[in-house]
Amino acid sequence: MSVQECLGDKIKQIRKSKKMTQKMLAQGVCSQSVLSRIENNLEIPNVSVLQQLCVRLAITMDQLMYTNFSQILEVQQFFVTLNKLLIHKKYHEMDQMLDETEILDRLYLDTDLQLYFYHLGIVEYFVKNRPETAIQGLRHGLSYTYSENKKDHFSSIEVQIIGFIGRIYADTNRFLQAEKRLERSVKLAVELPIEQSTFEVTKVFYHYARFLCAQMQYEKSIAVAIQGVKWSLDRLSYYYIEDLLHVASQAHEKIGNIDKSQWMRKTADSIKTLTNYENGVDLS
Repeated sequence: MSVQECLGDKIKQIRKSKKMTQKMLAQGVCSQSVLSRIENNLEIPNVSVLQQLCVRLAITMDQLMYTNFSQILEVQQFFVTLNKLLIHKKYHEMDQMLDETEILDRLYLDTDLQLYFYHLGIVEYFVKNRPETAIQGLRHGLSYTYSENKKDHFSSIEVQIIGFIGRIYADTNRFLQAEKRLERSVKLAVELPIEQSTFEVTKVFYHYARFLCAQMQYEKSIAVAIQGVKWSLDRLSYYYIEDLLHVASQAHEKIGNIDKSQWMRKTADSIKTLTNYENGVDLS
């Protein structure tokens, strides 16, 4: 099978696996007729179009070029399941999943290895209570795509790793190191193009707001928390909004804004009630 045929077939298979129509995938990238020709092996896309299609399909160009569909799908499904556990803070289940699978032997791309070590670092910290091992793993994961001299083209996962390293430094009383990384993670989150940012990045605002509140920088803590709420809502998400509002409530209480503190707390409770329901079913 030629490269042209591989590309067309893979793009079609991955699109269908994600339940996307040709119109959905092509929108803003190329015409639907061009996509149809690509998928039917009648046209080879240029690099720009191919890169944009890969971004929308949540794969890399290397994955598309050098791995088969079943391998791509297996790795993607692994990280989808792992990320769902992370979203719901099911850290022990994450630990079990990482321990039982041999997925590391099937990871070849830097971005996949980075994801693996990010989740492993979270387990090392929250489950095994090993902050130094967690930091070491997170730094290793970050090193696949990131250096201190990097100026642009940051990814959502890089921002999350930087923020989580800052969180661990804060929890272990290394405040200067914590503030440097937490402030940077929020700055990078704000600079992420909306189409390249994922709602999970909201956590970095929480980590920084929480740290500032603990450092008695209450006004700045409130500002970062509200910034995080707006950032999440801009992405049509409620992720971590409850936590951000609770931090803002605590900070308002510390500076004597009791009415605002109570309003924030009530709003957080309302968000919790809302997010506990899915299709009318109570998930709490």
